[in-house]
Amino acid sequence: MVPKKGVSPYRMRLHPHLREIPLCLRRSVSKASNMKIPKWVKRVAVAIFALVALLLITGFVFESISRYNAGKIIPNGRFAEVGHHRLHYLQKGTGSPTIVFETAFDPAGHLQWFNMQQVLAAYTTTISYDRAGILWSERGGNPKTGDKIAEELHLLLEKSGAPKPYILVGHSLGGVLTRFFVRKYPHDVAGVILIDSQHPDNEKFLSPELSKMVNQGLPGGFLKFANAFGLARLMFGNMFPQNGQYTYQNSIMPALLHKSAYAVLEEQDGMPSIKKEASKIRSFGSIPLCVISATDENRFDSFIKDEKLKAEMVAAWDKMQKDQLGLSAISRQILVPNSGHYINQDQPKAIEEAVKAMILTTRHKKPTPLGQLAQ
Repeated sequence: MVPKKGVSPYRMRLHPHLREIPLCLRRSVSKASNMKIPKWVKRVAVAIFALVALLLITGFVFESISRYNAGKIIPNGRFAEVGHHRLHYLQKGTGSPTIVFETAFDPAGHLQWFNMQQVLAAYTTTISYDRAGILWSERGGNPKTGDKIAEELHLLLEKSGAPKPYILVGHSLGGVLTRFFVRKYPHDVAGVILIDSQHPDNEKFLSPELSKMVNQGLPGGFLKFANAFGLARLMFGNMFPQNGQYTYQNSIMPALLHKSAYAVLEEQDGMPSIKKEASKIRSFGSIPLCVISATDENRFDSFIKDEKLKAEMVAAWDKMQKDQLGLSAISRQILVPNSGHYINQDQPKAIEEAVKAMILTTRHKKPTPLGQLAQ
């Protein structure tokens, strides 16, 4: 049988015995196939299509203008050559040790630490930076592996002239990345502070259903499409609170998001191998470690709606936080109430006090209670 024009051969193969259908049903099928779509339905469809096209064109034009204007923004820090590309960093304060901030899996880079850096710079040298491809940092050609990220950061610190030793402060994925730095440069590290850090072996603590939900990641293809038409700005529009404390971050973040988004997707692609390798790094020796953990029972409400799964996630996350205490022979945990995952935004003073205490521990080589760093 020769397919009729405009009808899929595939669909015809679904009904090879159409002639065996009773005459009354064949007539019904024939009538249905000959029914005309009302003109108003066509008009509505055309109007919707035109509206979507107009919105996409508007978004594309707005995005293009925004990217052009973003190129005029003057970076607030300096640049360090790390091989064949440059990384942007912000250095404030003087003295030793140097506090080194490592950001989570997000496109905000050093902006996550901007406010805290202003506070801690009064006590010692502080450095925050943008990983390759994030904000003002160039992407370069290095793969997004834990070792390469650590090597680039170490080279940046060497070229910055920041005094050793370093106290590493890592949030979420940044906490996982500190493991690579400690493994490669243990003699340069005076202490590590993990802020609600991810656990590289989280699958061991989660049920298959919850593990799939947690590790599913961002929709890469859609995000690339959305980024071209300005929609990514809406997706990441809540990285910082909309108040006066974050005026600077909220002015920079949207302007440079188009660039950071691609780097974030690259980090997501490399995350399984990063976590697999990080899980092999099980000891910091006697390097002092402080694990700062959020304890708000509602901190997972934004992405887990099922109450049973939410309770499971809270319990599992608490276990993962405690498990990381075993990384060092000298470790302690600080529980932070009324805080979600971004403790640096919800309860920054908890982090600031922990950093101050570790500064004194490093300078005087003895444990110091929290909050006793002299002004």
